[in-house]
Amino acid sequence: MKTTFRILTTVLLFAGSGMSLTSCKKNEDVDPTKGFSTRIQTIVAQADIDKLRSRGMLINEGSQPPNIEGLFVSSPHTLVSPYGAEDTYQVGDEFNDLILRFSEQNGADQSAKVEIKTSGSTATGVGGFLSGNGNKFTFFAELDFVSGSVTGKQVRIFSGEITADGIKDFYTTIFFKSKNDPNNTQIPVGVSRIIKDGNGLASKRSTFRIATIEGVALASESSMDK
Repeated sequence: MKTTFRILTTVLLFAGSGMSLTSCKKNEDVDPTKGFSTRIQTIVAQADIDKLRSRGMLINEGSQPPNIEGLFVSSPHTLVSPYGAEDTYQVGDEFNDLILRFSEQNGADQSAKVEIKTSGSTATGVGGFLSGNGNKFTFFAELDFVSGSVTGKQVRIFSGEITADGIKDFYTTIFFKSKNDPNNTQIPVGVSRIIKDGNGLASKRSTFRIATIEGVALASESSMDK
C-alpha cells in the first residue's frame, strides 16, 4: 500500500512539473515587442495596418506600451500621405494644430481615452487600445467626430515615443467609418490621410485649449477644403 502511494505521488509530482514547464514555455514564447491584441484588430484589421505602413505610417507593435497620459500638441501638423490622387492636399501641406489629451489608461487591458481638438472640430474617445513596448506606442481609437453640423465615426491611430518633452516621431492616421456630411466638407468614408509633427515632436502642454495663430488660416486635417 505504501509502495502504491509513493508511485502515485511521484507520478503526480512529475505531472505537476510538466504542467509548470509547459506554462513557463508558453509565457516565454510570447514576444512583448510583437503583435496586436484582438481588441485592436476589431478596430483596424491587420491588412489595413500593413497598407498604412506601406504608405509611411509609423505603427509600433507589442503588449507592454508605456504610460502615455498627458496633454500634447502637434505643430506644425504636416501631411505625409494624401488619401488618393483626388486629394486636394499634397505632401508637406500643413493643417491646424492638433491638441490631444490621453487619460484613464488601464494597464490590465491596455485601454485609454483620447480627446482631440483642432480649430473648429472636436472628437471624444469612445474606445481605444494601446500596443507598444518600452517608450514606443501606438494608440488605436474609435471616435465620435463633430465639426459644425457634420458628425461621424472616425478611426484614429496615434504613434510615437514618449519622452520628457512630449511624443517623439509623432504620427497619426485619420479615416471615417461613417459620417453625416451633406456638403462633403470632410474626407470620404474609407480613405485615410497620414500626418506627422513637422518638427518631429508633439510637445507637452498644460491646457486643452486652441491658441490663435496670427495671420494663419489652415484647415482641419479631415477637411477637403483647400
